[in-house]
Amino acid sequence: MQYVAGNRLTLLKNGAQYFPALVEAIDAARSEVFLESYLYADDQTGERVTDALARAAARGVNVHLLVDGFGARDFSRRFRERLHASGAHLLVFRPEFARPRWRRGRLRRMHRKLAAIDGNVAFVGGINVIDDFESREWQAPRYDYAVRVEGPLAGEVRNAAARLWLRVSWATLRRRTRPNAALPPPSPCGTQHACLVVRDSLRHRRDIEDAYLRHIEAARVEIVIACAYFLPGRTFRRALYAAAQRGVRVQLLLQGRVE
Repeated sequence: MQYVAGNRLTLLKNGAQYFPALVEAIDAARSEVFLESYLYADDQTGERVTDALARAAARGVNVHLLVDGFGARDFSRRFRERLHASGAHLLVFRPEFARPRWRRGRLRRMHRKLAAIDGNVAFVGGINVIDDFESREWQAPRYDYAVRVEGPLAGEVRNAAARLWLRVSWATLRRRTRPNAALPPPSPCGTQHACLVVRDSLRHRRDIEDAYLRHIEAARVEIVIACAYFLPGRTFRRALYAAAQRGVRVQLLLQGRVE
């Protein structure tokens, strides 16, 4: 895990802040756009993002949209046709072709929600392309976050997206959709140090947990964990217990209503 200096990070709360920033960045794209989402709904948010992707592709930007084959198994046909007509590329991670059957491989899903624009602006977080950030029927507060990344780390996000795209394109025999070669790293534009940690189901399946454990064990004042699905293993629980016992304030913000 290696931190990169010279970044500017902006925290975006909920879709109300995230989607305007995402669409603005896509509209400013000049060379390429990568977007990954587990869910991609046929609603106002999906319409808005799809329109932005189609506009970008129509003006010559290389647009790559990757969705999950289970989370986005009902991906809108009209969205698909609009993207195809504009020249945008769409791939599905491990698509569901037939009636769902239990098999171990079905658990290997693409849960990433990230975007990379021109290699110098990126978004990473937990927000899917869906307008469930505004619930009129339930008045309790809702929290979901993304981070806008500018600087050298944005280039790492771009390269991570390109690697996964290449992997999926080879698996689906869609080699014509390969992205451009690696772009030059962005210049420093801020003062923040940050690190991109990527998990997969192969060699890096524990990388995120290991990063959490390293920082939990180093904490001296406070630990705040906001997580909708919190099912920690024994090692993780023991790390939190140990932190609390040495005087660290440990706070967990968990989901109150299962969706």
